[in-house]
Amino acid sequence: MSTETPTFNLKAVVRETGIKAETLRAWERRYGIPRPARSPGGHRIYSRRDVDTLHWLNRRRLEGLSISRAAERWQTLESEGRDPLQEQGLSPDLPFYGNRLSEISHYTVGEGEDIDDQISTACTDWTAACVAFDESEAQRILSQAFALFPVETVCLHVLCEGPRQLGAAWHVGKLTAQQVSFAAAQAMQRIKVLLGASPPPTRPGLVLMACPPGELHTFGLALLQLILKRRGFGTVFLGENLSLNEMEETLERVQPDLVVLVSQQLRTAGTLLDMSEMIAGQGVPLAFGGRVFNLSETIRRGVPGDFLGHDLLQAGFKAESLLLTPSLQNGPVLPSNSYQELIARYRASLHLVSARVLSGDNGTPPDWARLGRPSLSLTSSMMSALRFGDLGLIALEAEWVYTFLESRGLPFRMLEEYLNLGISVVQSVLGSEGDPIVGMLETLRRDVHQCYQQS
Repeated sequence: MSTETPTFNLKAVVRETGIKAETLRAWERRYGIPRPARSPGGHRIYSRRDVDTLHWLNRRRLEGLSISRAAERWQTLESEGRDPLQEQGLSPDLPFYGNRLSEISHYTVGEGEDIDDQISTACTDWTAACVAFDESEAQRILSQAFALFPVETVCLHVLCEGPRQLGAAWHVGKLTAQQVSFAAAQAMQRIKVLLGASPPPTRPGLVLMACPPGELHTFGLALLQLILKRRGFGTVFLGENLSLNEMEETLERVQPDLVVLVSQQLRTAGTLLDMSEMIAGQGVPLAFGGRVFNLSETIRRGVPGDFLGHDLLQAGFKAESLLLTPSLQNGPVLPSNSYQELIARYRASLHLVSARVLSGDNGTPPDWARLGRPSLSLTSSMMSALRFGDLGLIALEAEWVYTFLESRGLPFRMLEEYLNLGISVVQSVLGSEGDPIVGMLETLRRDVHQCYQQS
């Protein structure tokens, strides 16, 4: 019998899937999924594929997607001519899932959008507690949420979404940096507790996880570690700011089946590239991800490894897929880089360039120490753009620099003077050979100015 043959009545589908009849009707009405046939009397009759589709939707919700997002993913796959039930990492028959209908039943109390409202309320309540620096209330709300929803759902929709919302509020001056930092610390604290409570690995495959030199943001990496540990894989977490020598020594000692590297901004994408080339040279499978790779296909193409995807759920599926069926990685994929000589000369001249910029053009040190992180990271960002062979990548830093200046009440004039002197010094030290660096400084000056004008 074909899987498309209408066979099951509504009662049978409710019994097998655990989804209430009113929820099934609501999903069909709102999202067009599933698409049951009708009997001569007008009653719904479901095929085997319809039932498998419902299992698929339930599992996407278990992983943290709302029903609307799950339905959108299904429709996107179908529009691309792909069968969602056959997609690697998304099959209902993957051993990771097992029989977890008892967990899925949390989602079937009423219609799906009610559950979305509940988890959104949990996020709102938790962020309010964090804004008030009320640790006990924040912990109580999280404990209640974890009692009601699967771990992945709370992590993605509260611990990830909450700090993101607070960061956006800080960006427009509604919150202090301390309130955002408190929430981030609370989120990381809970992730560490969950990691400590995770069972030992039950599946073959060891993942080595780290941030490259200069990268200090480890929350996303820690959450991916939690996802992989809950899927039964072993992990070794090395954390932030790992040097190339430290990675090389650890590779030899640990012998991982997969290395995962994460960078969030342009300035550390270049150091990730250096590390990835070393890892690829040793024949170890590599996967990578982070904000900067979501923003630029050029950067994604430049790294000799597999891109994990644009969100943590995708990253978990991709890492699992690579552990089960490793892809062939043939070393660096960058084309010949015409900036190699400039990179070498710029590195050799950095001490002189920096000294002249920081001393000012009249010998009197200006008040540029207030620029802090942007002045320290600018060279790394430009070096990354040169390493990837695309000077236009420097534009990715404009919004971050603008946000930093605005949050500290620093005028654009201060940055403009700093960049203008940098342009003058680079021209003096490197001559026309430094034109690509001058061009990046001019691009950053223009784009940050535009951010001020649009604010």
